[in-house]
Amino acid sequence: MNRTALLIPHFNNPQGLAASLASVGIHEQIDAFIVDDGSSRQRVDEGACAKAWQAEGELHFIYLPHNQGIEHALNAGLQAILEAGYEYIARLDCDDLCAPDRFAKQVAFLDSHSEVYLLGSAVTFFDASGDRFTINQPQKHDEILRQMHDDNAFTHPTVMFKAAGAKILGLYPTDCKAAEDFAYFWRFVAHYQTANLAEVLTKSEYNDGGISMSRRRQQQAMRIKLLWRYFDYTPRSLVKISKASLSFALPVSFTRKIKRLLGMGKWD
Repeated sequence: MNRTALLIPHFNNPQGLAASLASVGIHEQIDAFIVDDGSSRQRVDEGACAKAWQAEGELHFIYLPHNQGIEHALNAGLQAILEAGYEYIARLDCDDLCAPDRFAKQVAFLDSHSEVYLLGSAVTFFDASGDRFTINQPQKHDEILRQMHDDNAFTHPTVMFKAAGAKILGLYPTDCKAAEDFAYFWRFVAHYQTANLAEVLTKSEYNDGGISMSRRRQQQAMRIKLLWRYFDYTPRSLVKISKASLSFALPVSFTRKIKRLLGMGKWD
């Protein structure tokens, strides 16, 4: 067993799953836990996964009896990882791609910064048309805390966190559908030091059928709910909640243009 486990939820996307597994570097020392959330149209192909997986670690498959939603799939995998006794837990989604040494770099950082319990990185988003843009998340904890009062300071498929923190904070919340990552990361930010690496370590696909697009209004509503939950009675918090409420009413095309303005990037 390795020190680190990679958690990947799956739902009707075996080709994307294989691509994600194949992107993990051959020298990475990491085990993968794949949780199928009741796929009915396109089930997990364990043979294809084994062929794609070249890292120095084992594959583990968990099958939920029926579709329950990503937060439940994440919790099934997270619970299994915690019970197995891993030290670090990393995330990735189907179709997302890793830098070949992503996990080694994150482990090295967490090993040398014992105070940090949650670590992300910059991320390049892409779609089938070739469109791409890079988001550079804040790197230091005080900057991360400020951004969390506006929006998620971590991109979910980039993160690695300490199992010791997860054991204390618990599993992903199930009362913030489409924003379970934002809610979970707020727990880490509120209790521990956190950080983001400046380097792009994950390339993440976005599409109009993705959860952030198809369930955008629900996600934005949950975002506002979380901003109220962590409201600190400062003018900043009031401004950020007002901004989130405005964003709730804006079309996706407009917010996508705003994201592009945050930073353009190229592939390695």
